[in-house]
Amino acid sequence: MNLYRRFSGMLTFKRKLLAVIVVLSIAPIPLFGLFSYYTVSRSVEEEVDLNHQMILAQIENHVDTFLQSLGKSSLEIASNPSVETSVRHGISIERYLAESTEMMDTLQKYRSLSDIAFDVSVVYHQFGKVYSNLYGYIDLEQFPYREIVRNSPLKYNGFVVVSPGTYPEQNEILVVRPIPATSLPGIGTLLLHVNPDNLTVFLKELNIGQKILFILDEKGKVVAASNATAAEYDLASSVRLYEFWKQSPNRPSQISFNHKQYDLSAQRSAFTSWTYVIMTPTAELNRKLNHIQQATFGMVVLLSAIWVVLAVAGSNRLYVPIQRLLSIFGAGTSARSDAIQTLDQQLRHMMAANKQLKVQLGEQLPYWREGVFLRLLRGEMSDQEFRRQTEHYGFPLEGQWMCVCMVEVDRLDEFQRVYSKKDRSLIAYALSKLIEEISGDRFSSITVIPRSGQYALMLGIDRWNDDTESAVRAVCDEIRVKVAQYFPFTVSVSMSGGKQQYGGLIDGYQEAQMLMGYRLLLGTDVTIARSDIPTSVRSSGRPLIETSKTIVHSIAQGDFPEAERQLGELMRLVPTSVANKETALAMFAYLIGELDGFIHELGYEPEQFFEADLYQSLYGFSSLEDVERWLKDTVFRSIREKLSTLQIGKQKRLLQQVLAYIHERYDQDLSLQGAADFFGVSTGQIGRAFKDELDTNFSHYLIEYRIGKAKEWLVHTDMPIKEMTERLRYTTVHNFTRIFTKTVGMPPATYRKTYRQDGMMS
Repeated sequence: MNLYRRFSGMLTFKRKLLAVIVVLSIAPIPLFGLFSYYTVSRSVEEEVDLNHQMILAQIENHVDTFLQSLGKSSLEIASNPSVETSVRHGISIERYLAESTEMMDTLQKYRSLSDIAFDVSVVYHQFGKVYSNLYGYIDLEQFPYREIVRNSPLKYNGFVVVSPGTYPEQNEILVVRPIPATSLPGIGTLLLHVNPDNLTVFLKELNIGQKILFILDEKGKVVAASNATAAEYDLASSVRLYEFWKQSPNRPSQISFNHKQYDLSAQRSAFTSWTYVIMTPTAELNRKLNHIQQATFGMVVLLSAIWVVLAVAGSNRLYVPIQRLLSIFGAGTSARSDAIQTLDQQLRHMMAANKQLKVQLGEQLPYWREGVFLRLLRGEMSDQEFRRQTEHYGFPLEGQWMCVCMVEVDRLDEFQRVYSKKDRSLIAYALSKLIEEISGDRFSSITVIPRSGQYALMLGIDRWNDDTESAVRAVCDEIRVKVAQYFPFTVSVSMSGGKQQYGGLIDGYQEAQMLMGYRLLLGTDVTIARSDIPTSVRSSGRPLIETSKTIVHSIAQGDFPEAERQLGELMRLVPTSVANKETALAMFAYLIGELDGFIHELGYEPEQFFEADLYQSLYGFSSLEDVERWLKDTVFRSIREKLSTLQIGKQKRLLQQVLAYIHERYDQDLSLQGAADFFGVSTGQIGRAFKDELDTNFSHYLIEYRIGKAKEWLVHTDMPIKEMTERLRYTTVHNFTRIFTKTVGMPPATYRKTYRQDGMMS
């Protein structure tokens, strides 16, 4: 035994492999050949059977999922209150315009959101009418599928699938369900029209070679087929396949079909009662078996004659994959070295490299999270998308309450003039780390940089009360003190109130931005909260801030004449609202900062729009007339010219214009069709823009924006709720209160009492 081990240890893996092959070659070769032929033949048959079952299972799963998706869509439509109301009252432009419009919008929404293209028809039994996106609003007698409506057996809380060709001139798959879904026979009937080409395309995408596929309904009619000629398609519906679609066999069978022999397998779906049939030409299988037989017996003769040569060649052949792996790893082997040991060493080295790569990816994860939060604050990410991202990678903020603190360099013009772009990047990194170190001792936090010189600090808080607010203010004060101590410039910090859940981060960011606007009236190196703004300062500063934002909205909409008109209004307000030249210039610096943010939202840098530094140019003027002329003739003109030449996506630009349209006219009667007419586009284009860019729709965004305005008025004004209802175009106070409560989580009066502080209202 010891001698054997010693001898075995002296052999390399390649020599061991050669020895094993030589020994095995001495075995009874003819017997081995016969056994191999028998085994391979059975394997081919089993492979065909397994291949049939896999394809049939794949088809069944796809078709069942296909019909279940249609059933789900039909259930949602049939159960929708607007559809049920429309079926009860009928379509009437004079009496039920709103209900009819809502029903049509609902049908269009379900069609656009479905992964499967379908058309919809709604039958009004009480009125003998049919509404369809294919045929319009017609009489039932004009409806091509009126016989299906009358004769199709409906299911309680279920749907019926009508195969193509069941009725004359029916070339579609129809999904039929009563309205309402839980009634029978119901006051109406819902029909989904689906092109059977959806199934045919799927069948053609399967890599099935020369096999023929059929999908047969419970009556034996062909629903879809693949690789079938016209004659075979017609023949499939005849009695030749009756026994297979009537009762599917458990094992493959042979059948003579269209003058050819086929191995056939069939499977019936328990969900649809449809039968799926797959047939493989028997000649193809026999050809493979003949090749196997010839190769096997030829190999027996060849091995019997030159088994030694084959042993050597076989060992070299089996060793080729190992040599290829070694060449990939760049590892050479000597004549006496063991290739397996060398390969093991290389694999261990690869595992260590993968571990190191995983560590590096973990180090980059914080930067990725920062990008996600920055997109959220800019409004570029919906709540649903943000939820998916944070659930996958972890949410760094802990607690039920959120607070946003805005840290901004006081003299941004000097900051950008003194430091180069590279230096500003280093300062931004150091300053963000300082902010996180100060806040991280007390709260879970994350810092993002919306633009140059501005830092948004987000805090996670377990409970929001006076003590917590004082603690957050202490953090803000410490940030100002540390920045002044370690950097040659100062910052001001604005802090929002507490917001529930991460969905409130956007509101907190906007509130902090609004509060930062008062810095030009309160001075530099200050901490700004709601309680720090006197009534007199707010009443004088708020019109300036709102006018500046209106100017940016007009530019985003492309309405430069309106922007210039608003600039004139700002020029009129500045002398009556500020006390000195420095504060006035700070007001215009705030406007430039808003324009800077708008340019960043487009995905560009200010240097691509302007040749000179705007802040440096601004502080070189000595009169308001010079500033106004410079803004109109240089800044606005450069933006207008660049917007017309830069390659900005049409859909994104359209969305920006529609958003500005909503922001300017939120207190008017707005609709998707009205917006489409205003911009000369279709409602589908606007709908796709909202869906692709914001993951929402026009109506939902309008509601959210109006509710946001209501929240602002509730906190900052004494406006009665009835007046808010009228300004936001709600029909009744009850309707407004219901929508506000559903969106915010509390009634308007409770919201005002909760978030409004004494002494803050003008």
